[in-house]
Amino acid sequence: MNTNTPPVETCDCPLVKERDQLAEWLSKIAPGAHVAVDFEAAGLHRYTDFICLAQLASDGRCAIVDPLASTDMLEPLGKMLTDSGHRKIFHGGDYDIRLLKKGPGIETVNVFDTMIAAQLVGREKLGLAALLEAHFGLLVDKRYQKADWSKRPLTGELLNYAAMDVIRLVELSEILEEELVKLGRLHWAEEEFRLLERIEPAPPAPPSCFNVKGSNKLAGKALAVLQALLELRDEMAREWDRPPFKVLSNHVLLEWAVSPPKTRKAVIDTRGAGKGLLSRLSERIMEDSARAAALPQAQWPQKPQSKNRRPPMTAEEKKLLSALKEGRNSVAKELGIDAGLLASGAVLESGVRDGVEALESLLKNWQKEAVGDKLLSILNN
Repeated sequence: MNTNTPPVETCDCPLVKERDQLAEWLSKIAPGAHVAVDFEAAGLHRYTDFICLAQLASDGRCAIVDPLASTDMLEPLGKMLTDSGHRKIFHGGDYDIRLLKKGPGIETVNVFDTMIAAQLVGREKLGLAALLEAHFGLLVDKRYQKADWSKRPLTGELLNYAAMDVIRLVELSEILEEELVKLGRLHWAEEEFRLLERIEPAPPAPPSCFNVKGSNKLAGKALAVLQALLELRDEMAREWDRPPFKVLSNHVLLEWAVSPPKTRKAVIDTRGAGKGLLSRLSERIMEDSARAAALPQAQWPQKPQSKNRRPPMTAEEKKLLSALKEGRNSVAKELGIDAGLLASGAVLESGVRDGVEALESLLKNWQKEAVGDKLLSILNN
């Protein structure tokens, strides 16, 4: 028996299913107290992503909120998230903040993100489970990472798993904040937190054959077939309220794009999809494939030209880019953080191509403080 295995923590967080009950729980948060926040969504199991569960913890109390219980369930939570008097603790909160803005239209202020903090103090393992184990000796059960949070009722095991995302998050934030202060990097993190608050959800984009991995190996007619099949899949996914990948895989669509099935049997015998689903869609698959294959060349999909497409770098520019990367990497090693945090390759390339002013405009204030002088000295020499 391995006595060194960390314990699996359990907790008893109430499931809040009434708006007034949530408002009462929130009203008991002490003035200025920090609040841990996390959300579970439906993206892996539904066509449209939406918040299915909200987890909260503060002052040693926790609650799990069911937003599906009523249409206005998250309204009291929205008021707390927009209250600058409470620091909201997230871990990897960019997805959560986008989801709040996209769905209920809730802004979040005074954010502290423990993943960002962990990056800036030089942690190698940034996942919440790894940080909980490292700091508290806890083992998080990962069996429910891909659970369908839109299903009801929720089991006790699922609720316990969800609660683990918040019950130690305030404590973790305090530990990381103390490290940031000791390293003189708290203002670095605060700049990142303010940027995180302003992040916006990406606009919906129609399916494109050029976004499918492996499509670069296809010719024009095959791309037309692939595009038609992607649009069919998206239509069915929307109608059935499933994510597109759970209707038909990209692998199957690529196979049909190269060799469109011409008989119902050929469709149904395709490996990688259920025969029942293939049987239902067989006629549409054949019809849409044949229609796309018959399109004239002028109507084949044309890859959008990049607005920022540039000529290849010269030998001198490559040499300068290499020097910038070397300088950045040396500073990153001294600071004990990932080099990409200091300046991405794209930012450095822009400095090479467009000069000092372009580089300065792309660097954040804390990046200028950490590595700006080093990079500018290389560019100016």
